[in-house]
Amino acid sequence: MGFFIVVWALLLIAGRERMLRDPGTLWHTVVGQHMIDQGEFPRADAFSFTCSGRPWIAQQWLGELAMAAINRLAGLDGLLLVAVTLLALTFASLGERLVAAGLNWAATGLLLVLTIAAAGYHFHPRPHLITIILAAWMLLRLCDVEAGRRRLRSLWTLPVAFALWANVHGGVLGGILTAWVVFVGWAVVLIASGQRECRVGPAVAGMLMLGATSGAAVLLNPYGVELPRVWLALMDSPVLPKIISEHGPLEFRSVEGVMVLALAAIYLTVLLATWRRVLRVTWLVPLLWLALAVSRIRHAPIFALLAAVAIADMLPHSALPEFFRRHGSGLFVAPRPLAGLRLRPSALMAALVVLAVMLQAGGVKCPVIGASWATLSPGYWPVAATQTLADSMGRAGAAIPQAREVRVFNEMLFGGYLIYRLPRAKVFIDDRCELYGDGFLLDYLDLLRRPDRFDRAAEQWRFDFALVHAGGRLAGHLHGHRDWEALQEDSVASLFRRKGGVVRTASCKMRGGVNSRQTAAPGLIRDGSAADSGSGE
Repeated sequence: MGFFIVVWALLLIAGRERMLRDPGTLWHTVVGQHMIDQGEFPRADAFSFTCSGRPWIAQQWLGELAMAAINRLAGLDGLLLVAVTLLALTFASLGERLVAAGLNWAATGLLLVLTIAAAGYHFHPRPHLITIILAAWMLLRLCDVEAGRRRLRSLWTLPVAFALWANVHGGVLGGILTAWVVFVGWAVVLIASGQRECRVGPAVAGMLMLGATSGAAVLLNPYGVELPRVWLALMDSPVLPKIISEHGPLEFRSVEGVMVLALAAIYLTVLLATWRRVLRVTWLVPLLWLALAVSRIRHAPIFALLAAVAIADMLPHSALPEFFRRHGSGLFVAPRPLAGLRLRPSALMAALVVLAVMLQAGGVKCPVIGASWATLSPGYWPVAATQTLADSMGRAGAAIPQAREVRVFNEMLFGGYLIYRLPRAKVFIDDRCELYGDGFLLDYLDLLRRPDRFDRAAEQWRFDFALVHAGGRLAGHLHGHRDWEALQEDSVASLFRRKGGVVRTASCKMRGGVNSRQTAAPGLIRDGSAADSGSGE
């Protein structure tokens, strides 16, 4: 219980605005609300003017529905509370495991802090969080089976979990890959052990059936094979690492990189001190995720939690406790059996969460657990500029009829915020990269690097407003421009309006992109019918 309360309180305090710095938190909530309002699954884009009406599926629909329901009940406070509660339960379970493995309370707390530091940059209330948590849950269960604390048949909960997971987030592919790797490893160990065929055969057959059923479970979704097709296309895109930092490789000199390397060093030390005595397949799983984390930093949180799970499972068999005891250290105490160990929520834990829900749903302001605690920081999001944009749209009156869209050129980070705060404004781009396609993303990247191309893009798409990062190249290009006037500037964003009022031409629909299985969409800027694609270099 102690681990839960400490982690829960610290994340609510530290995450008040930092955990709300991902645009996905905002537009996922809006997509879920659209599904509730319209009573159907999205099949086309409804938020941008560049891809308006183009085929698009809500690949994280179940998580988005949950987010919309939570947001309707308690707003951003509720989203933060649910995310923090799930994380606190996960880390409390890890803490109990580490203590049961013989690590003292202080060392357990430090290891949990390191794990949170290595994974915390991705602690946002969005569907990806479920992938991080379910990956840890799955390895805990696999460790229990391999250690004999559970029977193999208990793993038949995995296909059910994978079916739900697939409708929340595409990270289910990583979960299935992990399960398959473990099953193959177990099968190899069983066959190499020389046990009687009557024992090996059924076990191997059971694991093959589990693996096949787990893989097939992802097809239980409203979009059928289109859902995994989108996931695979995103994974295969060479453009995403260039344009979204979380898809790029691990930066070893960053804070997150240093924390990941420190946790990796501890994990490898425990593994090396254990494998000569006992070696289990599940203890090697973090090595796979460490390699994936080095290739794409978005996998680092999964590595961090899986490393903590493996460390807790290895410690009772490791030579490290004996080494520290011989040298008079109190780092380790006598371990206790893990069999039957479960995190049992206490009345106090439940009371804290229920109290927070009641305060937030009732609009009662209270530090940390009440309403209006979670906030979208005006030092990170274009809060003032978006308010000015809303006021400007309102003052335009008859020039911008309610039934007609308002086109806003925006940089990618601001897209989700605009979708959330100003639904009437149609965005130029957001981080639904599968919608826009590699060609569009490359040209967008080139436009940021070569602002002289903005004028041609403005003529093609007929922007009404432009919302760009303050002090950036585009802001510099638009200052003093004969066709644009500045409306709002602060340290975060600059807002510009086209001089002479808004204009409109026929809507330009884009073709291609990831969802339609093409490798790239047409360029942003076209002369006649020819695309003028940038290099993206």
